[in-house]
Amino acid sequence: MNLLSWLEEWYTSICNGDWEHQYGITIETMDNPGWHLKINVTYTLYSDIEFDEVRIERTEHDWVWCRKVDYTIDCMGGPQNLTEMLEIVRKWMSDNKPDPAVAEEYRQAITECRKLYDIHLPV
Repeated sequence: MNLLSWLEEWYTSICNGDWEHQYGITIETMDNPGWHLKINVTYTLYSDIEFDEVRIERTEHDWVWCRKVDYTIDCMGGPQNLTEMLEIVRKWMSDNKPDPAVAEEYRQAITECRKLYDIHLPV
């Protein structure tokens, strides 16, 4: 699956009528020039998973810096490095995919929280 299809599929799987109104994904350009990618993983199965910072500095226009700040994967890179940043995030998610039992336990806990507090949280 290509990277854009993967990103679309992941985003679609997270959208539930609530999550996408407060969280999401942004891709912006920077003036140095380069890309700034932010993927918010709040209330997802990746919320509490560690992300090891990645720093690659090849040249002035060929570099990548990815890190997790709170619940956001924050990546910046050169003008030709957007694909590389997406690959880093996809690999992290693939390497840290929760087992189905953990995912179901998480969904049940969120459902109980919704009932208890009568609030809308993503499942």
